[in-house]
Amino acid sequence: MAQLEGWLSRVARRFGEMMSGAPAPDLDSQVAPQRPAQGAPPTSSTSQSSNFDAVPQGVSLSTNGRYLFGGYSFSTIEQASDYARRMTKPAAPAVPPSRPQQPAASTPKGQRAPSCWVKEATSVLVGTRNVTIDMVYYGTPARHDPAHDKSRIDPTLPIDPRGDRSGDTLTYWQSYDRLDPRARWTYLDWLEGGRTDPTIPIGYVFVFFYGLEQRLLVDDAKEEAPAIFAELRRLLSIHGENYSFAAYASKLLALSCLYGESSDEPVRQAPPHNYEMELPLNVRVRLGNRIERNEPFDADDCLLWVLSLPDVYLRTPGQRCFEELLDLWRVRFAVRNPEGLRVRRPKTKIRSQYQAASNTFFRSIEMDLPDISGTQAPLTGLRTILDGCMEDLSTYSRLLGRDPEARGKLRGDLLLPLELRRGRASFAECRSALALSTVNGLAAVVDVARALGLELEAGAEKLPAGTVRQIGVALDALDLGFEPDRRYGPAAALRTDGRIALFPASLGGAVDPDRGAYAAARGMVEVAMLAAVSDGTVASSEMHAIERRLRSTPDLKDEEITRLFACGSALAADPPKVRAALKKLADVAPESRAALAASAVEAVLADGRVLPDEVRFLEALHAALGLPASALYSALHRSGEDVGPVEVVSAIDERTVPLPDEPKRSGVSIDAARLERIRGETTQVSAMLASIFVEDEPEPAPALPPKSSVTASAFAGLDAPHSDLLVRLLARPMSRIEFDAFATELRLMPDGAIETLNEWGFDTLGEPIVEDDDDVRVSSEVIDQIEPMGVAA
Repeated sequence: MAQLEGWLSRVARRFGEMMSGAPAPDLDSQVAPQRPAQGAPPTSSTSQSSNFDAVPQGVSLSTNGRYLFGGYSFSTIEQASDYARRMTKPAAPAVPPSRPQQPAASTPKGQRAPSCWVKEATSVLVGTRNVTIDMVYYGTPARHDPAHDKSRIDPTLPIDPRGDRSGDTLTYWQSYDRLDPRARWTYLDWLEGGRTDPTIPIGYVFVFFYGLEQRLLVDDAKEEAPAIFAELRRLLSIHGENYSFAAYASKLLALSCLYGESSDEPVRQAPPHNYEMELPLNVRVRLGNRIERNEPFDADDCLLWVLSLPDVYLRTPGQRCFEELLDLWRVRFAVRNPEGLRVRRPKTKIRSQYQAASNTFFRSIEMDLPDISGTQAPLTGLRTILDGCMEDLSTYSRLLGRDPEARGKLRGDLLLPLELRRGRASFAECRSALALSTVNGLAAVVDVARALGLELEAGAEKLPAGTVRQIGVALDALDLGFEPDRRYGPAAALRTDGRIALFPASLGGAVDPDRGAYAAARGMVEVAMLAAVSDGTVASSEMHAIERRLRSTPDLKDEEITRLFACGSALAADPPKVRAALKKLADVAPESRAALAASAVEAVLADGRVLPDEVRFLEALHAALGLPASALYSALHRSGEDVGPVEVVSAIDERTVPLPDEPKRSGVSIDAARLERIRGETTQVSAMLASIFVEDEPEPAPALPPKSSVTASAFAGLDAPHSDLLVRLLARPMSRIEFDAFATELRLMPDGAIETLNEWGFDTLGEPIVEDDDDVRVSSEVIDQIEPMGVAA
C-alpha cells in the first residue's frame, strides 16, 4: 500500500509540474491533509486528491492506471488533458455588476389580452407593434386550448423585426405559438398586407388556414361561412399551385354544400385536382340530389364528376384553355347525350369524415342521399370525351403558350376545333373586311392576305406555297371557298397582283377533284372561259351560259356547281395562256370532247355575235380535241337555228354583217353565203394559229457543255438526266420545241420530265418549280433557292 501511495505521489507531482510549470509539493512534506478542490478527480485519499488541482476538471485516474475523460480512456495524462481542453469550451466572462445588461434581440413581450375571434379589420397590439388583422384568433388563452392554439396570435409571445421572409425557421407542423419570433414578425406582415403575396412560404398560409377551419367547424360560425369560403377561393387562386394547400383548401370548400351554398351552379373554372381517394363531398351531394329528383345528369354534372376522379388529371391544354375546353365539352356531350345522362340509383348513402389540416379535430358527416362514389359504368365514355377535347385543343394551347395575346385573335381562333369556330368575334370581323374588298365575287390577293393577318414578302411576284396553304386553311375555317384552289384541280400559282374568286361554302366547299363528273365539268368550264375571253372581254351573257350548262349537267352536286362557277370567274379575271390550257385537252376522254367543244361554242354565241378571234380559238380547240373543222361549222349552223341570226364581224374590215329583216322562220336561218365567207376568213387566218399554238423556231442556242461534264446528279433527289435538264432550265428559258428536243436527247418524256421536276420541287421546296406556258422555265420565285443546291450547277 505504501508503494502504491508513493507511485501516486510521484505521478501527481509530475502532472503538476507539467500543468503549472513549477514543481509540485511532495506528499511527504505535507503537515496535514488538505481539503480536495471542488471538481477534483476522486482518488483513494483526500491528501492525494489535493495534488490534482492543476488537472482539467473531468479528468480522472482509473484503478488500472489509465486516465479517463468524457467516457474515453487514455494511456498518458497529456492525451487526456489535450482532449479535455479541446472538448471543454471556456466559460464566458462574468459581467461586472456595474455594467448594464444587454437587451435581447426580440421586442419585449406584450400585455395579455382576452382571447377572441377578430372578424373585421382591427388594429391590435402584438408585443410593442400595432398591427391590423382580420379573420384570425387573437389574445392570450386562460388555459391550453389545442383546437385554437394552432393559429391564435398571442400578444405576449416575442416577435423579432428581423423577420424570416424565406421561411428558414418553419417546420412542417406549424402553429403560431411555436413559430420563431422572426417568423411571427413576417406572419404579421403578411396578414397586414392583405394576404396577397404569392411568394410567401406556404407554412404561413397554413397557420392562417387553421384558424378558418377552426372557426367554421369548431365554433360552428355558420353566419360567417360565406366570407370564409370566399377567402378560401381567393387564397386558392393565389396558392393553388401548391398541391398540399390545394388539397386541404379544396376539401374544406367541398363542405360549402352544408352551409347553404347551391351545389348545382354551372361550372365556371377548373376544380382543383382531387388528391383524396373519394369524391369531394359537394360533387357527391350535387349528383345525389339529381338522382333523388330523378333527373338526368347534364354536361356540367358529368364534367365535375369525371374531373373529381383522383386518377384524372387536366393536361396542359385543359389547364391553359379551360374556358374553351368547357365549351367544347358541352357541345360534344350534347351530341352523345341529347337528353342528358341517366344513372341507376345507388343503394349506399353519403358518409364522409373531415379531418382537420391542423390535426386537432375531425367532423363526421352523414346525409340521406344516394352516393355516386361506387358507380363506374358511365365514366368510360366521359373519359373518352374529355381526352378528345384536350387532344383537339393541343395545337391551340401550344400557340397560346408561345403567344398569349393570340386568344380572341384570328390567328388563335383559326386553330380552335370546328365546333368552337362559329360565332367568334374575330371571324365576323374578318368576314366583314373580306366583304368590303370583294367586288362581283372577286378580291385582290393582297387584300385577302391583309384581312387574314398574313404578311406578304415585298417584291415577290407569286405567293409561296406555304402562304397559299395558310390562306386555304383560314378561308375553310371562315366557311369560304376560293378559286383558283390547287387542292381541287390544277391551277396556276397565285400572283400577288392577281385576284381570286370568293364564295360562301361550308368548310371551304371541299369536293373530290378526281370524281369523273366533276373533272369533266371543270374541263368544260375552263374551255368555255377560254372561248369567252378569246375576244378580250367576257360578257355577262357568256357567264350565264356557262352557269346554265353547269346546272343542266347531270351528276353535279350543288357545292360542285358553286365551285366550278367560281372557277370560271377566276379564269375570266386572270385567263391562262392559251397554249398551256389547250395542252391539257390531250388527256380528255374521247367521249367528253364533243361536250367540251359544244360548251365553247355556246359560250361564244352567248353574246349574240362571233368575232374572228373567237373563231380562231374554236378552230384551235377542235384541232386540239381531234375534232374535224366541219364539226365547228355544223355546231354554228345548229346554234343559229336555236338562237337566231348570229352577228359575225369581218376579220379584215371588221364590218358587221346585217341581220335579216324578216322574222325568224322555223327553218334554217344561217345564210349559206355568209357561212361560206366565214369559212374563207378562217382559212385566211389559219396561218395565224401557229403564233398562238405553235412555238416560233428557236434562235441558235449557245453551245451546251459536253455530256461528260455532268457525270452525276447535281441535285440531291434527282437522277442525272433530270438534273441535267434542270441545269439547262436554270441557265435560260427554253421554247417548248427546244425543251422537247433536249428531253428526248436525254431519253426523257418531255411531259413526264416536267412532272418529275415539279414533284421534286414539292418535296424539296413545297411548290412546283417549272412553268410551262409559252415557254418552259424555272419559276423566278425559286431560282435563288435552287441554284445553291446544285453541287455541279
